Amino acid sequence: MEENVETPVEEETKGKDKLISKDLMEDIFYGAVKGIGAFGLSALADLKIEGKENVPLMGKAILTTISDNALRDMLIISQVSGRRIHFMVHHKLMKNQMYGPILKSLGMFRSTLDKEDTEPIDKVFHYLNEVGDLVAMTPESKLERDVQIKAMAGIIKFAVAGEAPIIPLAIYTEKTKILNMFDAQGIRVKVGTPLPIERRLNREKYRDQRYELAEDIVNIIESLKIQPMEE
Repeated sequence: MEENVETPVEEETKGKDKLISKDLMEDIFYGAVKGIGAFGLSALADLKIEGKENVPLMGKAILTTISDNALRDMLIISQVSGRRIHFMVHHKLMKNQMYGPILKSLGMFRSTLDKEDTEPIDKVFHYLNEVGDLVAMTPESKLERDVQIKAMAGIIKFAVAGEAPIIPLAIYTEKTKILNMFDAQGIRVKVGTPLPIERRLNREKYRDQRYELAEDIVNIIESLKIQPMEE
């Protein structure tokens, strides 16, 4: 009696099928969470987005903002494009017993633990260079400004290595009426113009210019929050 022994080709095919199935399930889950989030943000927070056309319909890019609330802002940023966005999330959030498994199922990945930790870096380059997707990295507003700028300088290095533009965006609130009846703080998003990043900025001798651009990006994010009446 002949034994059913799988050939290497059959094993590889099964492995690819499992990977495709996993990706499909993650896409469905991401779409469901995004759809529920869109309904909730629209109905309860009067979400309005300006500048969606600045997010490419195809091709890679890095979206960034200064985040007040990481979980809320991930849900909001996911609404700026019909495409899936892969978020780099603080490693402490990914370790959370409640949030971690959900975030992982949504295709999120953790930030680096130290200088020797290359797994998240490989993830970024996979999504940018191999898949050609959108990636989001968002320094937190609770950080000191110089730390925000340092984090943004790191994002610039990712953009250079991944040959991807950086798209700054701002998330803020303004007074509104829900259902034209109830006073509330409406959520507003402004998506800025994509910024091409010069390759030379990855070199050590251009470190000062890299940090200057990082500060400029932080300033752009802040300026996007300014309302016409305030200018």
